[in-house]
Amino acid sequence: MDSINRFDVLIVGAGPVGLALALDLGRRGVHSTIIERDAGTGSELLAKASVLNERTMEFCRLLGIRNEIANAGFPDDLPGDTVFCTGLNGKFIGRLEMPSTDDRKLPAQCCEVLRRCPQYLFDPLLARAVKQQGMANIRYGIEFVECEQDDAGVTCLVRHLKDYKTEEIRARYVVGCDGPGSAVRKILGISFDGKNLGYALSMIVRVEDLLQYHNFGRSAERYLFIGPDGTWANFTALDGQSLWRFSVVGSADKVDPEKVDMHGLLRKAFGRDDVKYKPMRMSQWRRSQFTAARFCKGRVFLAGDSAHTMSPTGGHGLNTGLGDVMDLSWILEALLGGWGGQGLVEAYNTERRPIALRNGSSSTRNYSIWIDRQGRDKILDDGLQADEQRRALGGKMAMNLRQEFQSLGLALGYSYAGSPIIISDGSPAPPDDPEVYIQTARPGHRAPHCWLGDVESIIDLFGGGFILLCFGKEQPGDQRIVHAASFARIPLEFVLVTQAEAMVLYQRRLTLVRPDGMVAWRGDSLPNDVKALLDRVRGVLIA
Repeated sequence: MDSINRFDVLIVGAGPVGLALALDLGRRGVHSTIIERDAGTGSELLAKASVLNERTMEFCRLLGIRNEIANAGFPDDLPGDTVFCTGLNGKFIGRLEMPSTDDRKLPAQCCEVLRRCPQYLFDPLLARAVKQQGMANIRYGIEFVECEQDDAGVTCLVRHLKDYKTEEIRARYVVGCDGPGSAVRKILGISFDGKNLGYALSMIVRVEDLLQYHNFGRSAERYLFIGPDGTWANFTALDGQSLWRFSVVGSADKVDPEKVDMHGLLRKAFGRDDVKYKPMRMSQWRRSQFTAARFCKGRVFLAGDSAHTMSPTGGHGLNTGLGDVMDLSWILEALLGGWGGQGLVEAYNTERRPIALRNGSSSTRNYSIWIDRQGRDKILDDGLQADEQRRALGGKMAMNLRQEFQSLGLALGYSYAGSPIIISDGSPAPPDDPEVYIQTARPGHRAPHCWLGDVESIIDLFGGGFILLCFGKEQPGDQRIVHAASFARIPLEFVLVTQAEAMVLYQRRLTLVRPDGMVAWRGDSLPNDVKALLDRVRGVLIA
């Protein structure tokens, strides 16, 4: 066993969540080390995430990788449509029309649009950004074995997979970003409860000009194949050109992939035998909705799939994991910098776990619509009754699944109002609707977006330390909080905002925004005891 290496933050897992955490910590001046079992950052064609929602894109804007994502290669002119059919050469059921990136309007409530960036492109993009930044060391071919905590840090035992030599690492904090089978979570003894939604089979397939094999109109991003028993498979664009992910819904139990006639299922989906295709890769994966009982224990945190899994119906898994990063990064900075209290540790669990449950439940509801069997008994038949059933089903599917692919409310409308480091002002919460997002500066919510100029959003002010927004004119005593923050070594900046739109959105003269862009407090004047206010929002004074 080699001598002990010492780090501030050890991140276990170099997937997108671990890499994004390292990148944001580095932006905050915090060094980290990532260990990863695999030999390198995955660029393989896997059946993984590709949707980066509006909130994630705001985060990527902050990280400085927004343009790289926009130029990663997914075509901006591909319509986001979903076609419902029995097969590409079969019966047409309906179409959910969604705009391409070129045609997608920027929502008034945010400064970025949803984008597609397949994970085989997104992960290497993040890894390059981490390496260029130079604040994190990525060590491949190393697995996490176990850890022990004390009051000052965490001692971890890791194993080098090349020669099976072990190494001790001492870190002040550890973050498990090591996926659904998280070794970190298991060592902590944290239960992972929820429901298994079945095992799916996916094959990456190359088909040149899929459009020529159907007469359903313009190109689409995905095709759902529906039979009398519900949706049984789907094609989803991987690169927006010739690569497609063919996924079969599967069964409750694992199967031997070698015994599954995937080529026969492909022919069934094509509805013909003359389609030229090239199979690239096949995998079996578990569709599930599981959530860890806790997202932290002592000095060890969980983020991403190690803390929660959800059905990919909606694309919320990766985005939820990156939401974990936005919250956890500033908390670690505060703890390491000595200006954050231990209340921040529990706040992370209190804030992020309900969001995982919320987003996971939404994804499961979407999947239940996919596999619903009602109103499908005549779907393969000819005749007027069958035509009417398909027409009605197509309209119903399009209506019910719109929020799967257009969920601005779910992306931006999450709330930390119940957190111990959020100070309520007693105002009512807006409805939590997956499709509809109503901007609010209510404490615990995302600070609303508005433009301060042609290209600068008020969102661009956030992401460093705390920001006290003052709308209108500064009044005597407003600077007291700046002096109190300086004394306690809390990063805080006073910003005067004069735009009328911003004043209307934020509703109070003063709003305190956290380093992650969430509202911590608001009011028309500061309280007499500004120290108590600061101690509450930085986790020193426990509510």
